[in-house]
Amino acid sequence: MAPAPKTPARRPAAPRGAEVTKALDALNDAIARAQAAAKAIRADLGRSQLGTNLARDVERLVTNLRRDAAKLDRAVRADIRKAATTKPAAAKPAARKPAAKKPAAAKAAAKPAAKKATAKPAARKPAARKPAAKRA
Repeated sequence: MAPAPKTPARRPAAPRGAEVTKALDALNDAIARAQAAAKAIRADLGRSQLGTNLARDVERLVTNLRRDAAKLDRAVRADIRKAATTKPAAAKPAARKPAAKKPAAAKAAAKPAAKKATAKPAARKPAARKPAAKRA
């Protein structure tokens, strides 16, 4: 007895707009907490040169991360709005079979006779040379 045919694997559903919005909000909250923690650490380190440099680097990293997350947030929300307003694409028609290929003899008969070249292309003039620089 042959095994039962398997059902095709289903792709996971794309996250809905509300799920994406919650995830983006959670990301923004996490970045805000990281930024507050970095500022607190910098205040606790005092005046040690290595500590303040590291804390400043972490703060700069978190600031850049917040800016990039804001850009991502705007782009994703715009995509969600666009997807909500556009209609789903119409179903594509079934693919056509390619046309049967013609034999080589039929192709040759269908081509017009090649034209003869009557005039030769004009020869290019060599570029003018720059005068040599004078030495002092």
